[in-house]
Amino acid sequence: MFGLTQADLIVIVLYIGVMIGIGYWAMKRIKSQEDFFMGGRAFGKLLQVFAMFGSGTSTDSPVGTARNTFVGGLSGIWTVLNYLFCTPFYWFIGLWYRRYRMMTLGDFFEERYQSRSMAGIYAIFGLFFFIVWLSVGFSAASKTIVALTPKPAQELTVEESRELGMFTRMKELESRDYKLLAEAEKQELAELRELEPRGKYSYLSGPMVIVFISLVVLIYSWAGGLTAAYLSDFIQGIFIILLSFILIPFGLYQISARFGGAGMIDGFRVMHQRVPEEFFDILGSAYASDFTWYYLLAVTTINLVGIVVQPHMIVVGGGSARDELSARVGIMVGNFIKRFLTIAWTLTGLIALTLYAGEIADPDLVWGYATLDLLGPVGWGLVGLMIAALMAALMSSASCYILVASSLLVRNLYRWIGPERQEGHYVFIGRICSALVITGGVFFSIYYYDVFDQLKVAWELPVIFAATVWVAMFWRRASASAAWVSIISTALLFFIIPILFPVVHPSMRTNEKYLATTRAKEVIRRYEAKEFDVLRRQQEIEGWKELDVAGLAETPLPKPLALGEPIEITTKPPAKSIYWTKGIKLQNDGSRSGQGFFNIEMVFLSWIGVDLASLPNPMIETLRLPFRIILPILLMVIFSLFTSPVNRTALDRFYAKMKTPVNPDPEKDRREVELSYANPTRFDHVKVFPNSQFEFTRWTKEDTYGFLLGIFGTILVIVLTLLLAGIGT
Repeated sequence: MFGLTQADLIVIVLYIGVMIGIGYWAMKRIKSQEDFFMGGRAFGKLLQVFAMFGSGTSTDSPVGTARNTFVGGLSGIWTVLNYLFCTPFYWFIGLWYRRYRMMTLGDFFEERYQSRSMAGIYAIFGLFFFIVWLSVGFSAASKTIVALTPKPAQELTVEESRELGMFTRMKELESRDYKLLAEAEKQELAELRELEPRGKYSYLSGPMVIVFISLVVLIYSWAGGLTAAYLSDFIQGIFIILLSFILIPFGLYQISARFGGAGMIDGFRVMHQRVPEEFFDILGSAYASDFTWYYLLAVTTINLVGIVVQPHMIVVGGGSARDELSARVGIMVGNFIKRFLTIAWTLTGLIALTLYAGEIADPDLVWGYATLDLLGPVGWGLVGLMIAALMAALMSSASCYILVASSLLVRNLYRWIGPERQEGHYVFIGRICSALVITGGVFFSIYYYDVFDQLKVAWELPVIFAATVWVAMFWRRASASAAWVSIISTALLFFIIPILFPVVHPSMRTNEKYLATTRAKEVIRRYEAKEFDVLRRQQEIEGWKELDVAGLAETPLPKPLALGEPIEITTKPPAKSIYWTKGIKLQNDGSRSGQGFFNIEMVFLSWIGVDLASLPNPMIETLRLPFRIILPILLMVIFSLFTSPVNRTALDRFYAKMKTPVNPDPEKDRREVELSYANPTRFDHVKVFPNSQFEFTRWTKEDTYGFLLGIFGTILVIVLTLLLAGIGT
């Protein structure tokens, strides 16, 4: 059925049954909102670690990393590893989440800014945040499962066969040295890239798979709340680890068998022979990779700024932990597990690049294509196991996301509309909100259906609220009025206007001014010829001879290559749309139309004289981010200086609570907090600047040791990555 074996289907059905069973078991234990949304704050270090790891590792993590590695080489590791340099700071952020003693981050805005309406707006933001993040996982899982259920060539429709021919032609042109292409062929290649023909077809449609997965996630999360999510995270964490490594030995063995190696380990040597050396650079070329050093710096900064307002972090990042140390260990160790597994996902991408370069049109399909090719012939239900593992990766994140989103909507929005209701009523409304979040994620996934582009939206969305938290945590002067200015301005400039303007003025999408693209430069690479280059040159010679017979050859006959001979290869990356996030699409009538959101920052940069078309593709992405990082913070600081601060009593209570250590015994902890409320200066001796508006506190030994361990872990990940890249050289 659907191209899967009976063993594969049995594995998938068993996995789904176990997950729903966990949800049903946990459902019987739910008696209150805190049970449903926070699991009673009773989770220790092990469950916190797996909760952080599971919620932060969705299907998009391995699939997206392998996808970008397939496109740009080793630098694709930064798809997920861009959070690496943020990880040591999690040691402090985990402590914040536990000392908040809140159920949602919406409670933060109500307590710190004394603004119930701001908490409500944050709840709505949380809804959209999780819709975007869920959509990323849905797209990744869907594309991979679609790739695992291929339709044979003899069953293709006439239209699909025609499109497959276009894809084959595009890949044939891309495989040749660009400078050897005739002008007509260069133009043909540009047109084919705009049409984006598919190269693989499936029995299943992407939307069908997305809807099915969303229903499974909803059923078990709906039933069991956070307890079910955490227990399944533990099981699914094991599945994710299995997913991360299962393709590697089969892939290395296949490389050796296909290209004349001597066993599995020799696959590393063969990989280096087959793939150009620049694909093993951890920072890619400005013209050949999405991840240059400057783009990585910008993304790391925006992620560090935005991490504190990601709504689910207060739950998995420490808020549901038994004590402070469990919160800190959970958030840091859980994230480091993901960082180390990223190395395995990158290796899988390099293996796929070695085996399938030129065969796959949509790089989002790489993981599924590799699974089918490497595990399918083995049998034993391994393809079904991979599908179960991919679903585990998605469900571990999705269950957490929809629960946190529903808790935000219930606590910070609905309970002000429907106060004084029974606890069971609020739990029921929370389940209704879960369905709303899932539905939104499904629609956004079907609309965008591009894993990396969806990831970029998810990275940037938190900047709407990020400045309001960072400034407020360290500066008592941060005012509610300034927070409103920052929130509204950021939302309008970077999200609402870019979405609504093209809707209100659809002619923008076809305006020639806004259809501008980068002038992609030819990239010349010089290195010693490998087997891959020798074979490709032979194919170019055969292609030239065919053109010469037809009288169409416009370039000299390419010279044959010898192994190890110095060569110079010219490629030309596709041009990138400057003003549209999803690029420019060639319509059926031959016209061109901008797709996705409008990049309003590019209008300003063009107005001040920046020659955007001359910039490398990654620079276009990079230039958007400083606006989103700096402007909200500037607005917060400037407007706080000229508007009234929050009343002193509320500020005293908030900062006193944040300096009060958490007692694992809930009753004792409540008494400690009350003592701090009664004497707000109780812990002022830990302030770096006593009697000031600044709330920086001195580091303890635990702070220092934990942060240093975080730095050590960060260095270790980079060292292991570089060692991996060097195996087989």
